[in-house]
Amino acid sequence: MLTSTCSKRKGLDKALHQIEQAIKRPKTDAAGSEAARKLISDLQDLLSRTQGHSARSEVEETSDDSERSRTRSPPQGATAGDNLALDDAENPLQLLARASDLQFSPAECRDAPRLSTSSVPPSSLRPHSSPNEDLPVARSFFVPVKAKLDLGPDMDPIELGLTTLHEAELLFSFFYENLAHTRWGLDPTVHTVSFVRSQSAFLFTSMLAAAARFHPSTAALSRRLTRHCKSLAYKVIAQRYRSVEIVLAFMVNVPWMAPGSSSGDDDTCSYIAMALTVALDLSLNKIVTSSTSFDSTLQSRLAKADCIDAKRALHMDGFEAVDLDSEWGRRLLRRRERTWIALFVLERGVCLARGRSYTVPPTALIENCDRWHISDIADSRDGSMNSMAVLRRNLTAKRHSTAGWTLEKVVRSLLSTSKVLEEGSLASRIKNLIEDFYDQWYAAWALEIGGPSRCLPPYVEILVTHTQLSTYGGVINHPTAPLEVKRFFRAAGLSSALNVMRAAIQGESRLKSMPNNTVIMIAFAACSALSLSVTPADSRSSLAPSVRHLIEETADVLERIGAIPAHREGASVLYGRLLRELVRRAHVGSVSQKHIESAPVESLQSSSTLSDYCPLPSVTQPPIDPSTLWPETLQFSAMSDHQIIDAVNRADSAFGMNIPDVPLDDLMNWDWFDFANAADLGFDQ
Repeated sequence: MLTSTCSKRKGLDKALHQIEQAIKRPKTDAAGSEAARKLISDLQDLLSRTQGHSARSEVEETSDDSERSRTRSPPQGATAGDNLALDDAENPLQLLARASDLQFSPAECRDAPRLSTSSVPPSSLRPHSSPNEDLPVARSFFVPVKAKLDLGPDMDPIELGLTTLHEAELLFSFFYENLAHTRWGLDPTVHTVSFVRSQSAFLFTSMLAAAARFHPSTAALSRRLTRHCKSLAYKVIAQRYRSVEIVLAFMVNVPWMAPGSSSGDDDTCSYIAMALTVALDLSLNKIVTSSTSFDSTLQSRLAKADCIDAKRALHMDGFEAVDLDSEWGRRLLRRRERTWIALFVLERGVCLARGRSYTVPPTALIENCDRWHISDIADSRDGSMNSMAVLRRNLTAKRHSTAGWTLEKVVRSLLSTSKVLEEGSLASRIKNLIEDFYDQWYAAWALEIGGPSRCLPPYVEILVTHTQLSTYGGVINHPTAPLEVKRFFRAAGLSSALNVMRAAIQGESRLKSMPNNTVIMIAFAACSALSLSVTPADSRSSLAPSVRHLIEETADVLERIGAIPAHREGASVLYGRLLRELVRRAHVGSVSQKHIESAPVESLQSSSTLSDYCPLPSVTQPPIDPSTLWPETLQFSAMSDHQIIDAVNRADSAFGMNIPDVPLDDLMNWDWFDFANAADLGFDQ
């Protein structure tokens, strides 16, 4: 049993002793790591300045744990405070790995064999092993996180004969020309054929498979690459490969993933979860120090846990020899930030469409990304991606909302205190709050991503309008929302739902590569419109036929897009068929209702008990002719967004006093398009 003095040390005394021992180790390796020697030099300086405080440290050991855990931001320009900071304090495993770099000399750390978990001898896991018995195992186990590339002749699609280099170059060009605008996160200057092939077989195959899925003459190639891509995904997960490109690979597969055996049965959420896992392993959520994408003073205002050193980031990715100040080095570092922003946007959109809780946190990188897209090395698609990141962030981030509250919380607070406000005043306040939120976003981003015309691309317009629809749905479904509020936002929600479908129809030529998530949003809007267009018996509005016609046009678009090219087998075909079935059921239900209303309705029937005393004549209630309000079906698909809003508002003035139940709370869940629950939406067979 060891009884050395070191084993009795603890706390700061133990840490100082370990630093002293690391410094005293012989430095005979002339070719040792320059970074390690610099680190030891810094530690010598740190040790000399810290030893004078050892007595005070003993007193601090007895202080309360909560006091010790508090972190204080050092004053700006305080060099001594920066030197005393503890890197990786928020990551115990990384801290242990850095500690192991101190315990062993640079040569020992570099030359230690990398052992797999299966090769670790059981004796090394026994609690009483000799400290020198399994030193190589310790050296190889406690190592900093680094990229593990998924490369090899058994994974490369060209080496396997699945495709040729010439075909790969053609498919990459096709991808960037026709698909990249719907799958943000890639930089064509960085992610060339040669670079991607040298970094990740999974991403290389994923991009080829995606392009082949949409190219009209690559049906057989598409099937081969898709099968190989799926096998690589399983291998990456099983073998724990990790790199920035692997994160991108999981994301590239999400937009056009083939449907599973049932709705929601695909690998979308699993792929996003794996992308998040790898991204966090590689610290993609952190801002790179000295990044030119952010304000130069930002780093001094951020906690060290929110940042990663640029040189360390390149080393982690396997680019130790790259100059971090060169354009190539800056692009490699920027690709890390772009990947995290793209993951944030993708995950938020998927969760919003499928009714799932968010998992990707809005880190300091997201909180400060407002001007990230402005850079001399920015990609042309960075603006559109960043605009959606800001929109998604501001919906839920406290620091970017009114008085530190999120938009959702402000609305809920107003609805909860509705008793002290008049209904008209409450509806107006909530309306202004929501409209101001989206108007501010539009004012900031319309010119940036829409150009002088300020016309948003159809994908972005659908995403924004769908988000508005979800916001209005939350107001309608609030348990304490007064009738006037429900009535107003019923019309606002219907306008948003119709505008989502209008944008899809008018932008069909630019939506050929429509992602599954956008398809779900459009189908959700169609189902919402069917529900919101249901009118009470005393209503003179007849928007329902026009709404059903618009949904039929939307179904046509979804079916056409999903079937081009013929081998695509897009999920949008299934959603188009779903909408047709729901419209058919809604039409049958409306015809049945009209038949009932057209039949004579006697308010009081003559009965044997009353006829002798006071016989009353039968009173017939004639039905209201809808043509008195709308002489013909409205062509919503040919209108502008403002025209649709005006038409809905005019129809809303014809609503009766009773507002039918709006089952949007069911629509907010993933089961909103379940055929078995169609009756819950009021669509009887």
